[in-house]
Amino acid sequence: MSTLGLVSGLEPLVGSLRRENRPIMLYGMGNGAEKIYAYLTARGVKISGVVASEGFLRGQSFLGFPVLGIPEAAARFGSLCLVVCFGTEGERSRFLYDLRGRHRVVSPNLPVFGGGAMDAEYIAAEHERLDRTRALLCDDISRRIFDSLVAYNYTGDIDFIKDSHCFTPPDGFFRGGVHIDIGAYDGDTALEYARKSADYDEIIAFEPDKAAFSRLAKRPLPRLRCENLLVGNVNGVVGFASGRGRASHMGAGEGIQCVTVDGFCGYNRIGDKGLPVNSIKIDAEGADEAVLEGAANTLFCRRPAVCVAVYHRAEDIVRFPAMLSAINYKYKFYIRRKEYVPAWDVFLYAIPEE
Repeated sequence: MSTLGLVSGLEPLVGSLRRENRPIMLYGMGNGAEKIYAYLTARGVKISGVVASEGFLRGQSFLGFPVLGIPEAAARFGSLCLVVCFGTEGERSRFLYDLRGRHRVVSPNLPVFGGGAMDAEYIAAEHERLDRTRALLCDDISRRIFDSLVAYNYTGDIDFIKDSHCFTPPDGFFRGGVHIDIGAYDGDTALEYARKSADYDEIIAFEPDKAAFSRLAKRPLPRLRCENLLVGNVNGVVGFASGRGRASHMGAGEGIQCVTVDGFCGYNRIGDKGLPVNSIKIDAEGADEAVLEGAANTLFCRRPAVCVAVYHRAEDIVRFPAMLSAINYKYKFYIRRKEYVPAWDVFLYAIPEE
C-alpha cells in the first residue's frame, strides 16, 4: 500500500487539535514538553494547562501554568485531551491506554534531534521516498511496523503503535566474528549480542559518555573491548555534550577524541587478522548518519550486518536505506521497534545476502 493510501481518511494531529473542544493539557514537563509546546502553539493549537503524574507535582509551575494532577484537572474541567510529553516503554507505557476511558490521549512524535518532525506535512511532502523505503522491506513484520509508524506519526494516535512492536532481530544479524557496538551505553546491547552469538570473536564497544562508559567497562563479558571514544565521520577531537541517556550527543561541549569505523579498523587492522567484522550496531544519538559516512569502506568491503537507529531524526527512516543501498546494493532491509510511547527505539536492519 502507498503512503498516501495509508493515511487516506485519517485526520492529521494538528488539525484535530485545533478542532478539539476539550481542554488540551500537556502531560509532562521538561525539554520534551517545551519542544511540543512550541511545535503546537506555532501551528495554532491552544494549550490550556499542564498535568503530571502524582509523584512529579510538588506545587510546581511550568510554562506559566500551575502543574495539576490528572484527577484534579479532570475535576475542574471534565474530560481532557492529554498530550503526552515524555517517553515510556514496555508495560510502563500501558497505563496511557487506560486513561482513554475518560480522556483523549495523543503523543506527538518529535525527534530528539533536528528541527523536523515526521508529521502530516512531512508525510505529504515525502510520500514518494517513504514508498521507496517500504518497498525495500523484506518481511511482513517490517511492513506492519512501518505502516503503523506512518499512521501514528500522521495522527498522534497511540492506538496505531499499541500492538505493532517486535524487537527480535531478523535472521542473519548474529553472525559471530567481530561485532562493533556504537553507542554501547552500559553494555546492555553487548550483553544481548554475547548471549545470542556465543561464537563471537570480539565485541568492540564504543561509548563516549564517561558515566555510562564506567558501567560498560565493568561488564564481565569475555572478549569485550571497551573504547571511551566518539564515533563519527572524522578522526580528531570534536565537541561532545555529555548527559543522561538521550541527552548525550555530538556538538558543543568538551573536546573528545572522535574516530571513524574505517579509521579505527584500519589502524587496528581489525578484519585483517582472520577476524571478520560481521556486524555493526549504531545508536549514536543523532550522529548516526555521520557514523555511516565514516564506515563506508567497511560496509562496502566487509559487508557486515547493520543495525542502525532511525528515530533520532525525522528523515533517518528514508535516508538510511538509500545510503546503505548505495554503498552495498545486496543488503536486505528490515525494521524492528520496542514497545514505546512515543515511537522511539526504532531500528533499521541491513542484512547482507549470502
